[in-house]
Amino acid sequence: MALHLLIWLGRAPGLTGFGLALLLTYTVHAALWAGAAAWLARRKGFAASLRHRLWKMALLGPLVSTALAAAIPASSGYGRGPRQHLHEVTVLSLAGAPAVATTLDEQGVAGAAIGGQVLGALCVLAPALGLLRFTAAAWRLRRRLRGRRDVRDPRMLQPFERLRARLGLRRARLTESAEIGSPLVIGTGEVCVPEGPLAGLTDAQIEAVLAHELAHLERDDGIWFPAVGLLQSVLWMQPLNHGVAARFRQTAELACDDRAVALTGDGLSLARALVHVAAGGAETRRPAMLPAMARSGEALRGRVKRLVAGEDRAGSATNPAARRWASACLALVGMATVGLSVHAAPPPASPVVEHANPDAADVPATTAPPDTVAMNDEMGALLRRERELEAQLASTLAHAGAEGPAGEAAVRVIELRQELRHARATEAWLERRFVDAWTAWELSERSRKRTATMSDTL
Repeated sequence: MALHLLIWLGRAPGLTGFGLALLLTYTVHAALWAGAAAWLARRKGFAASLRHRLWKMALLGPLVSTALAAAIPASSGYGRGPRQHLHEVTVLSLAGAPAVATTLDEQGVAGAAIGGQVLGALCVLAPALGLLRFTAAAWRLRRRLRGRRDVRDPRMLQPFERLRARLGLRRARLTESAEIGSPLVIGTGEVCVPEGPLAGLTDAQIEAVLAHELAHLERDDGIWFPAVGLLQSVLWMQPLNHGVAARFRQTAELACDDRAVALTGDGLSLARALVHVAAGGAETRRPAMLPAMARSGEALRGRVKRLVAGEDRAGSATNPAARRWASACLALVGMATVGLSVHAAPPPASPVVEHANPDAADVPATTAPPDTVAMNDEMGALLRRERELEAQLASTLAHAGAEGPAGEAAVRVIELRQELRHARATEAWLERRFVDAWTAWELSERSRKRTATMSDTL
């Protein structure tokens, strides 16, 4: 079963309507993915690396499901076939079920159209502004790191090469810069350390720092962090992305802490190094788009407490079956959102109303005048139907009480009003049709008489 929400943005939704519908679809999907990831991440026994994978899926999954949902057309059938009523907007419909429609007046429809167009334009421009901001931040970071140079200190190079070989990394470069306050990784093969804060560390602490940063390289966080930063910048208007991205970064640091302790066997040295680096680089700007080792705050205190307490990290190598189970559960929940989407509804068809026109081509010429008796009977039936509908509507509203109709009564009121509008529109259409038919007959008679006169003359 597919659930579609149709929004009407005027008679020509265009690119802005599509962008707004796509953003709303993405927002719904992101909420469902994030909720499922949060529920799974609360389970005990899951390692930080598995929680990190769940949050990564919660960031990237909505992009995939939204693209699939956008490729599937709405199946409500809105806009197909002739429609007799103008300004009927389908606000919610189930595939295979009748749509629930809300009737808007002229002023309300015009306001909704203008507001929808403005909102759609903002939703198209907002990602462009976010992309511009991300590009500016990346350019500033590149300028800051432009003066970095290779580390020559054997006290750092020897443990770096030893750990790199243990992790099986083919290439890794160790550089230093005075423009950063915390070690970070750049791309897929570079670790950059600050010149000052690491000078006071012991050999064991330096080894723990390097093990942590190489763990980032092993996980390709130098690529994933900028990608997440780009996603967060472009879709900055989606508030859930900021929380999910924060969980993504936090669990990545915890997973690298676990990996570093597994390599060095010394969690206390890593905890002391974290405190030292955070204190030494407290006044230095740290780029959020790259994985930096230590940032002060509640997250740092939690990491240090976790390392000092010597929590059991045997679960860091999560059971492969549990890893596959958790990933499959989140993927199933997320892909189920493909059937939930927002579409820009096509403009409602104009009512089938014909204006009196003596030269109307769709009114066939006839040798007999329109049947006035049949016309009177039809109009009388319509008038009686109008009175019945008005009486039923008044009765329903009277029984609803002072607070207005609700539930089934509200639905019945909508149905009665639509039937009443339909009856009145049909009555107007019949009147215009009768006038056009009578005019066409008169023209036909005049033409026939002129032709007969000309024949007699000849």
